[in-house]
Amino acid sequence: MLQKRFCRLAFFIVIFAWVFTVPAAAAGPSDSGAFRILVAGKEIGTERFRILPSGNNIIAKADIELQTQKAGKLLELQSFPELLLDSRFRPLSYTWAQKGVQSSKLRIDFTTTPVKAQYHTVNGKNDERDLALPADVVVLDDNVLDQYEILVAIYDRTSGGPQTFNAFIPQEALPGRVQVVARGNEQVRIGGESESLRHFVVTTDLARIDLWTDPQGHLERVSVPAMRFNAVRQK
Repeated sequence: MLQKRFCRLAFFIVIFAWVFTVPAAAAGPSDSGAFRILVAGKEIGTERFRILPSGNNIIAKADIELQTQKAGKLLELQSFPELLLDSRFRPLSYTWAQKGVQSSKLRIDFTTTPVKAQYHTVNGKNDERDLALPADVVVLDDNVLDQYEILVAIYDRTSGGPQTFNAFIPQEALPGRVQVVARGNEQVRIGGESESLRHFVVTTDLARIDLWTDPQGHLERVSVPAMRFNAVRQK
């Protein structure tokens, strides 16, 4: 059931999702930019994001716009995820809100035991849940690309090799696991220019997601070949 959710499409957009010990000390990432989102070569949206330090914590937030056709009509959706992490990349809180044809929102407090989640669904109902999640769970929500940059930051490049992470998909309220492995440097075309980028492969039982970052760990490209999905950083 869970593995199938890692592979399915939501509004024709690939839904992404993914035991590892977080390093005792890690430098907080700082980045901002935008991704062009394409399916089958057609641009269907953008993600504008910021990852920045906030005191001793880290904030990752985005403004995501997606478009798709349904029953001959153009659907436009806009969502606003915001993830607060401590200095060891452990989640403290997460909020997400969607505007458009189907509006909904959620709020999760990771500092309590069990984790407390509040959902306001598309049908106007409120749903409160208690979730049993480990402190080092990696948040990888549906259609949020910048959270993959956090995943790469957690990956222990000194040890290398395959590393398995506990993961959580907030919109689905589902835990799972993903494996990440570094594949070395490759020449990749970004914005019409060839760049030397680090290649990471994320796998579940039924899906493979390819990530490329620059030497500073900034996410440059995301690809799911089986779904003809690509996201490329705007230059």
